[in-house]
Amino acid sequence: MTADGEPKSLSEITKDMGLNMSDVAAFSGLDESTVFRLWDNTEWLDRVTGRSLQALMSSIPGIAEYSMAHAVRKRRNALVADLHDAGLEVNVDALERSALPQQHLLNALEAGLHIVRGQATQKTSSFIARFWGREQDSALESLYSAEPGQGLLRNPQRLFESSVDLAPRLNRKSYSFHSILALNILTHQVSKVGAELETDLGFEVPGRQDAFMMRGVVMGLLIKTGDIDLAERYRRELNATPVYAALEEWSFPTYMRDGRISSDFTLPSSLSLRNTANEVLREITAYNDACVYYLASTYIPLALRRDPAFGGKLPELVRALQLRMADCADRRVRESCNTLVRRLKGRI
Repeated sequence: MTADGEPKSLSEITKDMGLNMSDVAAFSGLDESTVFRLWDNTEWLDRVTGRSLQALMSSIPGIAEYSMAHAVRKRRNALVADLHDAGLEVNVDALERSALPQQHLLNALEAGLHIVRGQATQKTSSFIARFWGREQDSALESLYSAEPGQGLLRNPQRLFESSVDLAPRLNRKSYSFHSILALNILTHQVSKVGAELETDLGFEVPGRQDAFMMRGVVMGLLIKTGDIDLAERYRRELNATPVYAALEEWSFPTYMRDGRISSDFTLPSSLSLRNTANEVLREITAYNDACVYYLASTYIPLALRRDPAFGGKLPELVRALQLRMADCADRRVRESCNTLVRRLKGRI
């Protein structure tokens, strides 16, 4: 790409290296006639075959980098235009500043396009369901961010409203694995930004879809509000309702890719929670007291049944809980952490 983002011809890319057409053909092993057809064409990437492009990338410096930058820029420009037509303005500065891979961020923008278009189709569910994962979730969080100048959208309110409208319509669709995941992801993001959903948190659980949606709402509200009473209600309901416990145990390991995402929401009997343990340690430090209470009273005890070694991180877990509970104002959080610490010390 040029400084202003315009596409470059093959001759422009190789000019500063002092390479001519014959040099490029010799190094890449391509026929000169092939290189000639591409040489002065700024749209050469749309014309080159995959095998020829591989030959150029492996032999000419800068080709691989340009090819990726061009593809990302082209997709970005198309998404920016489509989102503008749909009433959403992309914050390109935030997009370029983000430490997340640009591909994840562009996928999040495409998800936003699906949501504002409001089509409760299997294609929409399938696309949103792909954001079950730490980095993908972070990209979607950037899309929903209402922090001025920091989020991917300058006007995310339209996205919030579209999400609230779409969620119940996804919920009315027939049972499918993707629709369950998509609904959870959507309700989780909406709850984190404080948008109102058509759910009363009554914890009435007729099946997996409503149970998983409720988990998404609860996790989002815990992050947003720090409501320890809600965390305690969720703990009690999980202990009393097998479908809650099964979905809770499945969620963290698959989200962190310790376990494979499975349409029957099951995990292997033997599983090391290495990635999950690292994420839990991060959340103990970074999240509010209500989230720490949820981890100490609900998730970690459940995880220890699956992996008693907790990914080899038991000493780190004890230290993290000890440090955090010293700063917790609520007695319930301190007691929950302390109870878990005593239990863990017996295993180290």
